Amino acid sequence: MINLKEVLTEYSEKKKYKLSELGEGKYSIDIAMKLKDGSYRYQFVWVWITEGRGKGKDCVYFTSRAGIYTPKSNLYKLIKESGYGIYTTVTIVADKDTDGNPCETVIVQASPVLEYLSKEEFLFILWEVAEVADILEEKHFGSDIH
Repeated sequence: MINLKEVLTEYSEKKKYKLSELGEGKYSIDIAMKLKDGSYRYQFVWVWITEGRGKGKDCVYFTSRAGIYTPKSNLYKLIKESGYGIYTTVTIVADKDTDGNPCETVIVQASPVLEYLSKEEFLFILWEVAEVADILEEKHFGSDIH
């Protein structure tokens, strides 16, 4: 079984990504994605273990914000385009905006069972959560803010 802190620390040091330990076993990592023009877009992914979530089994929870949901958000296109991922799903959660006001946020998430997760699968899912959130953010919310 993987050790969350060890895998994230090793990966962030190798890739030179910013990793933050948020307390209570939660982490954030800022994934860099190189664009065709050589510039980068960045996407934060939050990672933690939720005990007993998957039919009594511990799950690794990955989540990344795509953008704030508004009545003008095109849910049809969001759902249709959420198929970019293999392990990910798209949902809307209660959140707070940058000013601390309540809002609803479109997020990309995954929650595989920890005991079945290899290091390679973990890193693939981490990347996929970031990538799908970034694609949806760019297409539907217009800027690289998460």
